[in-house]
Amino acid sequence: MKFKFFDEINSTNTYLRRQLRIEEFEVIVAKKQTDGKGKRESVWISNEGAALFSFAVADNNSELDEKITIFAGYIVYKVLKNYIKNSEKLTFKWPNDIYYENKKICGILCEKVRGYIIVGIGINVNNTDFGIFREKAVSLVEITGKTHSVQNIIEDVVSAFENEFYNLNKKWENILMVVNENSYLKNKKILIKKNGKFLDKEYKFLRVDRRGKISIISKGDSDELKFASLEFKVI
Repeated sequence: MKFKFFDEINSTNTYLRRQLRIEEFEVIVAKKQTDGKGKRESVWISNEGAALFSFAVADNNSELDEKITIFAGYIVYKVLKNYIKNSEKLTFKWPNDIYYENKKICGILCEKVRGYIIVGIGINVNNTDFGIFREKAVSLVEITGKTHSVQNIIEDVVSAFENEFYNLNKKWENILMVVNENSYLKNKKILIKKNGKFLDKEYKFLRVDRRGKISIISKGDSDELKFASLEFKVI
């Protein structure tokens, strides 16, 4: 496992994207990101104390695009459970977030580039300044009441990812079972966004299917809907 460390960088994902040569599982780590991004260009607030890192894996599996973000979330979920006493409050929010109770502790962004998939992960570890997202975010230090080694957490995540990555297809059904049993959306209703507006119709989360899609259904409908990508909010 090789590391490159930066005190400040625009984005660890952007750094990897711009490299002429990408080395699989070389980990790019930053203390602070000035232009961190989440899903659909959302901002990821990344003050010092967070685990901010990216690495790349070869995109040589036809089903990898569908599974990689779910898999990365599963790995982070497993690692964080080892640090949190009340780990039953830790949940997976499709497609790319980890929550503790009703607050986000981790976000994941996967991007394709030249035969690789870049896996970008941000975990709130010792940081506590979330600005305007104060009511929506939480960190490990706030949950546990003590500081943690950011480097140890990064190493735990990358090591677990690498150890299970090559058996991803064999373990996929078990991964989905863990993700669905510990879903933040379980028993929750959502509104979906279409053409820039949230629709009035309420939907219930059913599951993440074996292709990594979210499956939802509305009361009175007989057919469930499946989406590989979906903007929604919990109500």
